[in-house]
Order: sequence, then structure tokens, then C-alpha cells
Amino acid sequence: MGNVLLWQCVGVAAALGGIFLLRKAWQKRLKAQREALAGSLLVLFSLVAWAQTSGADKGVALGIIVVVIIGGLAVGMTALQVPKRTNREGRVVPQRVSEPPQGGPALWLRHIYNGVLLFLITGLAAVFLSAGLFLLLRWLGMEHGANLTLIAFLFSILWASLAVYVGSQPTMLRKSLIIWGLAIAPAVGLALAS
Repeated sequence: MGNVLLWQCVGVAAALGGIFLLRKAWQKRLKAQREALAGSLLVLFSLVAWAQTSGADKGVALGIIVVVIIGGLAVGMTALQVPKRTNREGRVVPQRVSEPPQGGPALWLRHIYNGVLLFLITGLAAVFLSAGLFLLLRWLGMEHGANLTLIAFLFSILWASLAVYVGSQPTMLRKSLIIWGLAIAPAVGLALAS
């Protein structure tokens, strides 16, 4: 029992240190490769430590939960900090040249389409990609329970990654082409495979 508690404490401490270093690397933006690498390695070590507590499946799952909770707290603390901006003496504050566009039907439809694209279609793309990977791993002979566990974790990571990537694209056409391609291609592949 003492060994389990020791590994849990090591896992929590490594997760705290890893999230702290990753947050520090994010704040520095550039020239933060060492912090990003060290933070990632500490988070990975945290999962290894948790694997020592309850096995490779349940322990790693508990470790991921701890990392997500600590990461969520770090993001929440960052969001609560009010940015301190001071106007320098003699600085000219630019005035808005034009008024923002009025909220006409076309603008509202664009916002609705963007929301559907980033939430619903990226979710469908993540479902189809996860299902395709599940079938591939089953074909390669991976044990069914381990395959399901891996895909369950991978699905949410895929969904979030796709939404961030697609949301960062500069034009609506490019967003649409990328995500519709990622949603339709695996769906067609799954339909043909079954």
C-alpha cells in the first residue's frame, strides 16, 4: 500500500511540474524548446508513475484524469488573471476607422455555418477517423479491450485537435475543404469496407 501511495505522489508531482513547464513554455512562445520538452517528458513520466499504481490500463487512465484536472486548473488560473496594460506617455491610441459590419442574415448564416463546421462536422470527422483506426488495429490483431480504450481516448483528442486546426485556417473555403474531406473520406472508406 505504501508503494502505491508513493507512486501516486510522484505521479501528481510530475504532472504539476510538467503542466507548470508547459505553461511557462506557452508564455515564452519562442525560444522555449527546453521547457516544452521537459514539460512533455514530466507529463509522460507522470503517466508511467500512475501505471505503477493500478496497471497499464487503469493506472494510465487515472494519470490522464489527473493531468487533465491539473491542466484545467492551470488554464482556469490563467483565464482569471487580468492582463495588466498600461498606456505609455505620449502614445497615440488609434481610433476605429470604420464601424463593424452590421449583423445581417448573411453574417448570421456564416457564424452558424462556422459553428456547425467546428463543432458537429469535426466531431463526425473524429468519429469516422477513430472508427477507421479501430478497424485497422483490429485487423492488425490488437486485443479488443485495449483497442476500445485507445480509441476512446483518441477520439476526444482527435476532435479537439481537428477543431483547433480547422478553426485556425484563414478562409472559410479552406476550413470547409479540409474538414469535409476529413469527414467524407473515412466515411466512404468505412462504407466500402463493410
